[in-house]
Amino acid sequence: MLEKIKHDRHVSWWAEFGDTLVVGGTGKSLALTGIPLTSKYEPLTARDLSIVIAGHQNTLPDSVQILARGGRTSLIIKNPAVFTDDHILIQDFKPNTVYAQSGEHNAHSIILTMNQALNAQSAMDDVDAVRWFSDVGTLSNWNRHVSSVDIVSARDWIQEQFLKLAPTSRSLQKFNVRGRDAWNVIATFDAGPTSDVYVIGGHYDSISEQISQSAPGAEDNASGAAGVIELARVFSSRQNKATLIFVAFSGEEEGLVGSKAYVINLPQDIKSRIKSVLTMDMIGYSKDDSEDVLLETASKFKPLSDQYAAAARLVPGLRYFTTFNPFGSDHMPFIDADIPAILTIDNDWGDYPTYHRTGDTIDKVSRDMGLAILKMNAATLAVLTGS
Repeated sequence: MLEKIKHDRHVSWWAEFGDTLVVGGTGKSLALTGIPLTSKYEPLTARDLSIVIAGHQNTLPDSVQILARGGRTSLIIKNPAVFTDDHILIQDFKPNTVYAQSGEHNAHSIILTMNQALNAQSAMDDVDAVRWFSDVGTLSNWNRHVSSVDIVSARDWIQEQFLKLAPTSRSLQKFNVRGRDAWNVIATFDAGPTSDVYVIGGHYDSISEQISQSAPGAEDNASGAAGVIELARVFSSRQNKATLIFVAFSGEEEGLVGSKAYVINLPQDIKSRIKSVLTMDMIGYSKDDSEDVLLETASKFKPLSDQYAAAARLVPGLRYFTTFNPFGSDHMPFIDADIPAILTIDNDWGDYPTYHRTGDTIDKVSRDMGLAILKMNAATLAVLTGS
């Protein structure tokens, strides 16, 4: 049905935004799932529109008219407003483009073998939602703004959790953020000098309205940092054929500073062996009773998103969306370095009401949402690594 609409003779252009197909034609030209987009029924052309990629919908000025949303992209009527927020990127609208695609319309050719399916199920079974949720609570008890003394306590606690798992090596990578020291926390489970390498990361720093206010960051991003710890627990007890590196990044909220420092300082021997990078940012919020996840990477790394899509289908009740307009999280430095990387983020991120506020507390986090995404990620890693 979708393809039939796209190729209808009355449709001059189209754009796909997850569950929404926007089409342009003649007369009352632009319709959104059958509803005219302007109250005056005035025709709009592709030249009248822009694409906004935003860290969160709350960062958009009130004057911006959003016509459709999918993934982390929004279709808007061109607006002369000046966008100064670092979490906003404006692009020209490109007609006949899939900006975000629902899993129901995403065809992929990944078929798991029996052994892969068994490994995936075993890894999913090992994910402990209660344990993950408890870790989210622990992290969100600290003010994790990079300028806070509390973030050092969070850093040390994460390092302690890694230490309990007996990694081959662990380290603190120090870098500078606005004149202050900050640290990435790293744990490596080495499978040998010629083994493939997989990196699993998520930032543990947070931010709020003002530096003087507490930044508990339960959803953004204690949920993702706790996810890194939980996956480290799951895979530390498995027979891994690949080297796994778990990284809790800092400085993400200050411009991806920690992940940039990590990529810049990657030894060539490690960099050349990295097969993929998984980052988790905001994995614990759902605005309704359904669990929806967004898989975000660059188009050249579509085979990687297909792997996660195949795993998503193994998680009962999990709907997934894909987008190839990556922006604004710790997967970006890896993508920019031509390293296959993907972000997994709950698809309701844009509706999260306390984004970057002191109200981002544990009571807003859904254990079921986090569990679904972690199961998908664990299943994918098990398949990719043969563990």
